[in-house]
Amino acid sequence: MFGDPVTNDKGLPLTALKDCCVINPRKSGDKKLTDGLEVSFVPMTAVSEKGAIDLSETRLYEEVKTGFTYFAENDVLFAKITPCMENGKGCIAEGLCNGVGFGSTEFHVLRPVDGVTNPYWIYQLSAFERFRKEAAANMTGSAGQRRVPASYLEEYNVGLPPLSLQTRFSDFVRQADKLKFEFQRTLDEFEAAYKAILCEKLG
Repeated sequence: MFGDPVTNDKGLPLTALKDCCVINPRKSGDKKLTDGLEVSFVPMTAVSEKGAIDLSETRLYEEVKTGFTYFAENDVLFAKITPCMENGKGCIAEGLCNGVGFGSTEFHVLRPVDGVTNPYWIYQLSAFERFRKEAAANMTGSAGQRRVPASYLEEYNVGLPPLSLQTRFSDFVRQADKLKFEFQRTLDEFEAAYKAILCEKLG
C-alpha cells in the first residue's frame, strides 16, 4: 500500500519523523497522572519481536513516576538498545490500565499526531527491516550498550502516506489480527479435545 518506506518508491511527500509523531512525549502534559493511579508496567521482557505486549503487570503511579519511560494508549514502543532493536522488539501500546503505561528506559516512544498519522503505520515503519538496519548503523555508545539516539529518529525522513490510506491499512491489520486470534483459539480447542479423547482411550 505504501511501497518501500525507505526508498519511497511511491513518491510520497518526504517528512521528518518528528513531524509525523512526537518522539518521547513528556508526562507533564498528561493530567491523569496523580498518586494512587494504577498504570500498566512494561519491562523490556514484556514486549516481543512480533509486536505483542504483555500487560499483566500494573503498578501505582508513585512507584514508577521516576526512573521509567512514560507512554500512553496507542503510543508505539521502539526498543533502542542492542540487540533488542536489531531483533525487532516493539509494539503498539493498546489496552493500558487507565490508558497509561511506564516501562523500561530502553524504549523510545513514538506518539501519533492527530490528523497526520496512526499507530499502525508508525509501528509498521519502525518494524521494517531496512529501517532497523539503518537505525543500527546510526547507534552510539560502547559495545554491548549501543543505542539508537532520539535525534536519529527525529530527523529520519520518510514518505508520508495520507491518513486515509493509513486508516485503510490499520483496518486491514485489525481484521487480520482478529482472524489470527480466532484461528488460534479454534486450534487450541481442537488440541484440548484431541488430548481428552486420547486420555480417555489410554485410560
